[in-house]
Amino acid sequence: MNYIVYLLFSAFGIIFALDTSHGTITRMADSVRGPVVDSMERFLQPRDPVEIVTRPGMKAYRGGYRKLPENFQRAAGILFYRAGGKRSTRAVAGDIMELTDFYTLTQCADAVEKANGLKNGRVENGDIIAVPGTLPLLIPDPAAGRNRNRFTARGLYFSGSSAGASGFPELLDTLKQYGINTVVFDIKDVTGIVNYKSALPAVIGYGTHDKRTIHNIGKLLRLLRQKRIRSVARVAVFQDRLLAKREPSLAIRSARSGGVWNAESSEIWLDPTSRKVQQYVLDITGELLELGVDEIQYDYIRFPTTGNLKDARFAYDFGPMDHKSTITAFLGRAHRMIKAADAVLSIDIFGVVAWGKECDIRTTGQDIGLLARHCDVISPMLYPSHFNDDFDGFSRPGDNPYYFINEGCKRVMALSGGSITVRPWLQAFRWRVSNYDAAYIRRQIEGSDDCGASGYLFWNASNDYRVVYRALGKKNDQAQR
Repeated sequence: MNYIVYLLFSAFGIIFALDTSHGTITRMADSVRGPVVDSMERFLQPRDPVEIVTRPGMKAYRGGYRKLPENFQRAAGILFYRAGGKRSTRAVAGDIMELTDFYTLTQCADAVEKANGLKNGRVENGDIIAVPGTLPLLIPDPAAGRNRNRFTARGLYFSGSSAGASGFPELLDTLKQYGINTVVFDIKDVTGIVNYKSALPAVIGYGTHDKRTIHNIGKLLRLLRQKRIRSVARVAVFQDRLLAKREPSLAIRSARSGGVWNAESSEIWLDPTSRKVQQYVLDITGELLELGVDEIQYDYIRFPTTGNLKDARFAYDFGPMDHKSTITAFLGRAHRMIKAADAVLSIDIFGVVAWGKECDIRTTGQDIGLLARHCDVISPMLYPSHFNDDFDGFSRPGDNPYYFINEGCKRVMALSGGSITVRPWLQAFRWRVSNYDAAYIRRQIEGSDDCGASGYLFWNASNDYRVVYRALGKKNDQAQR
């Protein structure tokens, strides 16, 4: 009985310390940890697995707590972290973020300092700190709301740094006011940085997520699901500067130098014919599906079109194949995986490919008729300014938004045999446009709507959508439903 009383008083003392505004005694040395935390864990935590009864749309997080790394301990509903060396609170925040409801590293690090009375922003080797803001036993499951039904998207693109910024959760409410129901965010852009904390051995081994900018992707996906905004994870498939730098053997090779092909260019390409390259992308795709994204969007799912293409040499790990067969076969593997998870696969294609010229198809490997069999959505990048002057008889394509959006979508539909959802990328920037304004935005939307496309996505590399907002106008609550 005395042992039980001791445990209860010890638990009360810990809880009191956590609730104390000054947080002066929440760090404990190993000598204290032994008789208190370990005893509480043995007494208060059941030794047999506990089944958490969930309700629709929820998932048990208990499993995450029961499979904690060695430097974590959970007792009496409190999660503790033991520092394995002298570390900054920001580094500690990186270790614990996925177990908390904080959105940014700064928010988490500040909370760690406040909860534990840390004044120098560091923890010492062996220190044990209380983890603030931990997730409850049941959390919303982002994957629970997935569906593969036809969907009319009104979407915007955001870089990884924008999506991971502290103000992004509040921005989502603003987007809803303008009728935006889809957010495309970078998981892996052409820089090659994987923008979330991955558990994949390849990502960890190559360190490609070390400079990630979305520090709590679980929180992001839960927010998007809560606000009924479709989550679209953009993956730049074969253009990847960082992985090519970390593992040059995965890049397209130069026949002339024996090194990385096109190495002096701003565009560095992985080898689309490499088994390891394809598996790297598929592994990231699989992890994103487990996290609960609604849609995977593949960009740069093609071969390069600039540089000395005759100097490019490929591995051909799957045997001799032309560009079209390589891209199509890879896409088929990805689509089977994504479809099995009840998620959606979309692909971005060059706008000019919609005009079906054999030279463009042969170079890129993007044959719309073949690709349409192995994806759910095709998003042609029909930015009017990206067509050459005098294309299709228009001296300044950038000043003819309706035609290029409308005609491009119709051509994709025709080439796909009408079997695929078409959702174009629209231009949200003023490059090569005489009068970029709200009317320009509306003309693109009209071009998309009039040909029967399933909505649209807007691209601005800097994520400046003020002109788009003016064109859309704020919607009332009824219009947003």
